[in-house]
Amino acid sequence: MYDPLETDLSLNELKALFHESRGIPIALIGGWASYFYVNENYRRAFGKDYMGSRDIDIFFESASEANFAKAVYSRGFTKNGLKFRYEKIYDRQTKTFITQEQAKKKPIFDLIYIFLDLFSNQETKELGSWWDLEPLKKVSFLKVDNFMLVGIDTLIALKSTALFARDKADKENKDACDLYALIKYSGKPIQPTELLKKAMEKLLSRNDLIYAISEHVLLDPSKEGIVNFTLREKLKEIFR
Repeated sequence: MYDPLETDLSLNELKALFHESRGIPIALIGGWASYFYVNENYRRAFGKDYMGSRDIDIFFESASEANFAKAVYSRGFTKNGLKFRYEKIYDRQTKTFITQEQAKKKPIFDLIYIFLDLFSNQETKELGSWWDLEPLKKVSFLKVDNFMLVGIDTLIALKSTALFARDKADKENKDACDLYALIKYSGKPIQPTELLKKAMEKLLSRNDLIYAISEHVLLDPSKEGIVNFTLREKLKEIFR
């Protein structure tokens, strides 16, 4: 779904950012959180890692904003125009970091943009963030592979919410894949909510999303029937 070079650079930045943020309460949400939740079981099932993400989504406590800001800026991330988004640009050929000014002199196909989206539980001033999402009002953390992740139910609520808010097909497909993977491969008990039920029903009603899941999660576009069957069985299991 994404260029491996992009996801490799994103993962390297993610590791470095967490290293810079030692002692600061931050947690992954989004695609990388989904990756760490499901990867062990997914690798056991398919013999390869689950798909990574191009973007890095991080939740931070508003009280830690000043300290976390130092880590963000030390890694070379700069604001990109949205109140919650930062970016870091790489030269695709040399795989090296370049500034926004240097990027203006290069064709877009020679650039890789790593986006860092920041989320919090209260309005933040210095960094900015997306702070008014209901699932992030009360957050629990879980440590997986030396990374802190938001709790599985919070992550599923965020993925379910995003599924109804996306206006780009690639983002919607990724959310669908991650939601399916979390339900199928996380190995965690999942809280039944009306939002999750509606999200699963949306997946079942959309042949294009079923196809995307079969292609990118099951690695075989002909397995749409398996995706459909699994979702229906999980609906019965979670909402029994």
